[in-house]
Amino acid sequence: MSEQERQSGQALTVDQASTLLGRSRRWVYNLVQGGYIAKVDTGRYSLVAVVRGAVAYYEDQLAQSQKAAVATKATEARTREIELRIQERSRELIPLDDAKAVVSEMATAVRSEFQGLAARYTRDMGERRRLEQEIDGAFERLSKHAAEAGRALETGELDLETEPEA
Repeated sequence: MSEQERQSGQALTVDQASTLLGRSRRWVYNLVQGGYIAKVDTGRYSLVAVVRGAVAYYEDQLAQSQKAAVATKATEARTREIELRIQERSRELIPLDDAKAVVSEMATAVRSEFQGLAARYTRDMGERRRLEQEIDGAFERLSKHAAEAGRALETGELDLETEPEA
């Protein structure tokens, strides 16, 4: 028995193929026109060809959707990069190191202003030491808070838009 005779014994009509695949007749015809399913005879298709054709079609669809997903991700990444460049140029966005440098400069200036405050406030050495201890304690607490905020900024956990907790 030849290969064609053997396959024609397992030949399906379009209606049988559409029932087997759970799709419409039009869908099966589209697979035939697309070259996924070969005819055995007029209006008849090999069972093996129908199954292989449907599998090949779905594999092609999966490959196309994966390519589209990768292309979409790449497009989104390029768009995000462009948005960041625009924000940086319009001074809505600055590098983290620049922000840290500005904050550090301001903290140094504030600390130097407060260093001589106790001496300017009183000549009484007891009161001066007590005021210096209060100022040093305040700067110690501020330093710890600034270190925590710096770590949160680096990890992206700090949300400057929300109200601070009391």
